[in-house]
Amino acid sequence: MKKARKLLSGLLLGVIGCSSVLAADLTLSEVAGQLSLRPNTTGSFEQIKTISSTGRNLKSTGNFIFSLEGIMWQTEKPFPSTLAVGVDSVIQTAADGTRTVIDASGNQIFTSISSTLLSVFSNDVSALQTSFSTEFSDLGGGSWRLTLVPKDATVAAVLKSLTLSGVSADGNSAINSIVMTEASGNSITYNFTNQKYPQELSADEKSFFKAD
Repeated sequence: MKKARKLLSGLLLGVIGCSSVLAADLTLSEVAGQLSLRPNTTGSFEQIKTISSTGRNLKSTGNFIFSLEGIMWQTEKPFPSTLAVGVDSVIQTAADGTRTVIDASGNQIFTSISSTLLSVFSNDVSALQTSFSTEFSDLGGGSWRLTLVPKDATVAAVLKSLTLSGVSADGNSAINSIVMTEASGNSITYNFTNQKYPQELSADEKSFFKAD
C-alpha cells in the first residue's frame, strides 16, 4: 500500500511538474525575440477609425510592410494613397503619384510609432521601456497583448496608448492587430491578414522608404 501511495504521489508530482512547464507564461522578451527573427512582414490590413463623439466608424483597406526600414501603409480603398514612415522621414504618395516628404524629426508622433515598432521587431525591449510604460499579458493559447503608454508628455497629448495583439506558436510570433487610442478618445484599429515574412524586401518595396 505504501509503495502504491509513493508511486501515485510520484505520478502526481510528475504531472504537476509537466503542467507547470507547459503552462509557462509568455514574456515580452520572448515575444520580441521571436518577432526579431522575421526582419520583414508584409500583408493586408483593414483599418477602422472610430470617432468617439459620433460613434461613426471609417473603414479602409490595403497592404502593409513592417521592416527595419520602417512601416508602410498602402491604402487601396476607399481612396488610393501610400504612407511610409521611415527612421528619418515620412513619405506620403497620392493616387496621382505626387510625393510629399516630411522630416520625421519634426513630428514626434510619427517618430514615436516608427521607433516603437522598430524596437519590437529588433528585440530592443530596453528602448521600448524607456519611451513607454509597458504592460504585457499572456492571454492563453499562445495569444498575447502588449499595451504601451507613452511617457513623453508631447506624445501623450496626442496618443493615449498603443496596444499590440498577436499569437505565438512553435517558436514564432506574429502581430495580428494594433489599436491606437488617441487622447481625444478616437481610436484606430488595424487588423492584419495574409502575412508573409520575406528575408529581403523587393526593390519596389524598398523604394517606398526612399525620400529622393
